[in-house]
Amino acid sequence: MTVIYQVDAFTDELFKGNPAGVMLLENEFLEDKLMLNIVKEMNVSEVAFVLPKENHFDIRFFTPKAEVPLCGHATLSAAHILYELDLVSKSESIVFQAPKDQLEISFTPDGYQMKFPEYILDPISTSNWSEALGIQVNRAFEVTNDWTMLVLESEEELVNFKPDARLLQSLSLGQSIFTAASASEERDIVCRCFVPNLNILEDPVTGSAHCALGVYWAEVLGKTSLKSEQISERKGQLRLEMKNESVYILGKAKTVFKAEFYL
Repeated sequence: MTVIYQVDAFTDELFKGNPAGVMLLENEFLEDKLMLNIVKEMNVSEVAFVLPKENHFDIRFFTPKAEVPLCGHATLSAAHILYELDLVSKSESIVFQAPKDQLEISFTPDGYQMKFPEYILDPISTSNWSEALGIQVNRAFEVTNDWTMLVLESEEELVNFKPDARLLQSLSLGQSIFTAASASEERDIVCRCFVPNLNILEDPVTGSAHCALGVYWAEVLGKTSLKSEQISERKGQLRLEMKNESVYILGKAKTVFKAEFYL
């Protein structure tokens, strides 16, 4: 039997934020096909598989359809479980070696702070997206790890946007970040993320997308600290700090349940 945990990330309330599975392994990673089937059985967008090493943890992220190089909410969930089970002292940082990046997570009184890489943004044409989507797209970028980011005219348009998987994929937006400046003084920016390419129409809260959002909005707003809200149905709150050529993402998490897989 192998234990798996489910955690709601980027929230301090149960049934909010983004649910992720966390499976702690002992000697080696499972076969890829088995890890994919575990994600499908859990019916979540991602599961983090964590393997202890001498001075760090190896971590891999799987969606129901494929492995992905980086997942913010699953990283946060994995750190939360390691700290909650006292497998790592809260006075120590956790180092995860992901497929492409080394990630460092620290416990703070305000939540878990994750050190993530800055994504590269390459400006691209906004094409016919405004007309096709029925929203005003002001700027567009190709982003690290196959994301496309669209900057919208207003938060209101983002709130009212109704995603269609086939339409998004036909427009090459099958892995896309939509964002706008916030209309509220309580936050700086808002966003939504759509990933029909990975069988996820809308991801509730996407930590890795903020590796691009932080880079863009820090420059546009002239701020190194930002408050972001992902305004999906479940919603999630993140605090960003840009320093040392990294994006520091602060968020909270709640354990929902643990279960045993008969593998």
